[in-house]
Amino acid sequence: MNEINRNRYLPAGLAATTLVAGAWAVRDYGQWRRLGDGGLPHNAGGWLRMTAMRLRARGRFGGTSHNQEEEISPILLDLQARGGTRPKAAPHPVPNRVVDQHAPAPVKQALVSVFDDFSRSDSPPLEYRTSRWEKHHNALCLKGDAYPHAISRGASGELGHVHPSDGSMHMILSPADGRLVLDLGWGEFHPLAGVMLELPATYTLIYPPRSLAEIAPIRAILSAAVGYMTGQPATPTPTRGSSA
Repeated sequence: MNEINRNRYLPAGLAATTLVAGAWAVRDYGQWRRLGDGGLPHNAGGWLRMTAMRLRARGRFGGTSHNQEEEISPILLDLQARGGTRPKAAPHPVPNRVVDQHAPAPVKQALVSVFDDFSRSDSPPLEYRTSRWEKHHNALCLKGDAYPHAISRGASGELGHVHPSDGSMHMILSPADGRLVLDLGWGEFHPLAGVMLELPATYTLIYPPRSLAEIAPIRAILSAAVGYMTGQPATPTPTRGSSA
């Protein structure tokens, strides 16, 4: 092909590429918007920032190992495999959500009740505060500022929260507990954990409970997160009306 013919096809190729890229951007932006609020502005600017973050995303099931001498939390020693298929995580790192297997409304309500129970704990002292990462809803946090180690200090005491849109959660687990939770099918690592946004390396997406039967295992995982982040075991007695 001579130079004249080559130059003739360049504009057409550029136009086709632009159309494909534009169609992808419109579709992806719509999918991202449907995930709901997260830690970024829910507009085109937030989408552009999230798109840049994709370049830094890590694998959701690897990249974090634990010292074989580190023990799994006792409350998780009897944790059984979740069973069935994993939900599909959205390709967008922020907000980190799943696009199927959402928690039914009654199950989500029971899940929130579990977090409510822990929020009233005095030993260790816990409370709700606005999530430093999600920014739009409450997170379970250590009360006060006496953080037992660098991970809890770096997280400003935040240890877990529920996402109202789908019933999934984020929790910060010990490396051993995080690996166990992944291996048994209860969750996956946040794609930016240990990479960006000051997220701890074991910042873990816990899948939404599909039934009331899955509330008790999730309660155990949350208790392990509380124990890791506070240095104290925490198993508060469920209040009246709790379904855990």
